[in-house]
Amino acid sequence: MKFCQFYRSEKDRAADLQRRVPVDARLGALIGDRIVDITDRAAQCADLRDPQFAGVLTAAVAMAPEFEALRGEVRTLSTDGGLMPEEVFFGPCVLRPSQFLDFYAFEQHVMTMRKKRGFDFIVPEWYEVPAYYNSNATSLIGHGMTAIFPAGEDKLDYECEMACIIGRPIRNATLETARSAIAGYATLNDLSARARQTKVMPINMGPSAGKDFGSALGPYLVTPDEIPDLGALGMRAFVNGEKWTDGRYGTVQHSFEAMIVFASASRWLYPGDLLGSGTVGGGCGAELGKFLKPGDTVRVEIDTLGTVENRVERDR
Repeated sequence: MKFCQFYRSEKDRAADLQRRVPVDARLGALIGDRIVDITDRAAQCADLRDPQFAGVLTAAVAMAPEFEALRGEVRTLSTDGGLMPEEVFFGPCVLRPSQFLDFYAFEQHVMTMRKKRGFDFIVPEWYEVPAYYNSNATSLIGHGMTAIFPAGEDKLDYECEMACIIGRPIRNATLETARSAIAGYATLNDLSARARQTKVMPINMGPSAGKDFGSALGPYLVTPDEIPDLGALGMRAFVNGEKWTDGRYGTVQHSFEAMIVFASASRWLYPGDLLGSGTVGGGCGAELGKFLKPGDTVRVEIDTLGTVENRVERDR
């Protein structure tokens, strides 16, 4: 199943995504080539404004027991009255996760970026644990929205990633329980302000303002049953229609299950929480020695999971 949250107008989307907890998005299921609005059906199952659902409704519908009957019904719904994707204004598929953890799990990307910083090796600890940093869970944007980079930034960059969305509360996960806690996957573009990032990284407090201003999350949460082989999924990025990235998820060093095990040690992960895979090899401009410019359009796409495309601008 593929679930999304969408709006009928750009004005509604812009207003809702400025709220601490967005509440006006419609809930959709992609059936064939049409988006069927299932908001009213979901509201018959539970109070959609309940704090455990608001802002993370796609994850709840994909896994929470309250929506079990709805999940059984979705595949048989008529597409009469359904909307074409180009007729709606997408929010990120998870509007307000409580946590956004971004990992660093592709060896080619790690090695290339370390070489650019003057190192010709990867520290052994990288192979032992799936390291991550805490990104900004309130700065997600959706497909078709404008990506606003910080004022004065002259090294605008994208990062081609996959996202994993948690579907039930989990703490001290094992690989087996981690797998059962995954609601689905999505396409992710972790936007990066490289000049800012370069400035703050020597302080050893992480990428800080170089990465917390915005990330573009794909329109669809795709449930695991739709994906026979996650490793086979191609990951690509295009800038103004030109292919810059062509990778494959199967080159990842640490699985999402391993990430969940590491991240949930002695603490909770909650429904809707977002885990980024890190950048696939060759998956950003910094690796390629070129950057985005204001006015560019960047498109990140992953087989089965779909596309997130955004125009790039700089704040004033």
